[in-house]
Amino acid sequence: MSSNIICSFCGKGQQDALSIVSGVSVNLKGQKTAAVICDECVQLCVQVIALQHPEWLEQHRQFVMSSGSDA
Repeated sequence: MSSNIICSFCGKGQQDALSIVSGVSVNLKGQKTAAVICDECVQLCVQVIALQHPEWLEQHRQFVMSSGSDA
């Protein structure tokens, strides 16, 4: 049985997500913790930030649209 990466926010498994991003955080004691977020949770985060800070959205929309062509 293979291990399954699971979103830290919603619990969705890797097989059910379009994309999953993972990272490592180090606390003040030097302990490492993995954090994983799926594409749907990222989208929800962007929506929340955009509602709270509408001025933020346009700058980041431009970044997302241009980042694919820079690679």
